[in-house]
Amino acid sequence: MGKLRIEPKVKPPVTDEEYGYYKSLLQEGKRAAANHFVYYDLEPGEDAAKVRKALRYVAAAEGIPLQIRRVRGSNVLSLQFSESGGKGAARRRLSAAEAHELILETLRKADRPMARGEILAATGISPASWTVRLQELLRKGLIRRHGKGRESTYSLA
Repeated sequence: MGKLRIEPKVKPPVTDEEYGYYKSLLQEGKRAAANHFVYYDLEPGEDAAKVRKALRYVAAAEGIPLQIRRVRGSNVLSLQFSESGGKGAARRRLSAAEAHELILETLRKADRPMARGEILAATGISPASWTVRLQELLRKGLIRRHGKGRESTYSLA
């Protein structure tokens, strides 16, 4: 008589040992991300796509919001952690009202006018959505622009 054998439908991209390594690495990186840029230096011959896949797998399993990019011209991966998620992370689409509220709340908490990049990082809103929502808030007179072009900063009206 045969015996029952159970195997996962999808083989995980990492072993248990690798999982533990990547988990501790991501936890340390997330803690440091508040005050530092976080990078993963690849060993010579290490496959960037394989490492990226492993990091995404562990981050998703642990509920760690992670965005990974390869640094051009180098053997380095840039790791970005945010509570609102990022590209590749499961996140829902924001309504216009939710995006407006995120922007306004961020500006309420700020003690000074904020640049576009600072607001995007704090809210997790995409640059494309930012452009539309910014115009709406400016038209309604809820926020004020200081300066022009890339030097622009924003505050509550």
